[in-house]
Amino acid sequence: MIKKYLGRFPHALNGLKYAIKNDYGFRTQIYLGATLAFVVGVWFTPISSLEVLLVVLAYTLVLITELQNSAVETALDKIHPYLDEKIKKTKDMAAAAVLVAGFFLLFTLCLIYFVGI
Repeated sequence: MIKKYLGRFPHALNGLKYAIKNDYGFRTQIYLGATLAFVVGVWFTPISSLEVLLVVLAYTLVLITELQNSAVETALDKIHPYLDEKIKKTKDMAAAAVLVAGFFLLFTLCLIYFVGI
């Protein structure tokens, strides 16, 4: 049973490699994350391990939602390639998930910077 689940691991890695190589939105989030890590490292030094954990978790949430957004958009474009109002709304909601995750990351950074946890 464990072997069955471990056998699925390469598929996840292939998806991650594909996203990094081919998905502009995901690559942008990666670059923004690297910039964010630098800024947090310079401006917020020293921050506690709890604060680091919160920033990493919030950033990971952004990456996860970006991957899901890209997957939804790619699938919908393949299934329904022409313009359709309901497809557009669905893609907009997937993009909104990324926006909400980004706001959570911004909120986390503001909380650490202005309030200090």
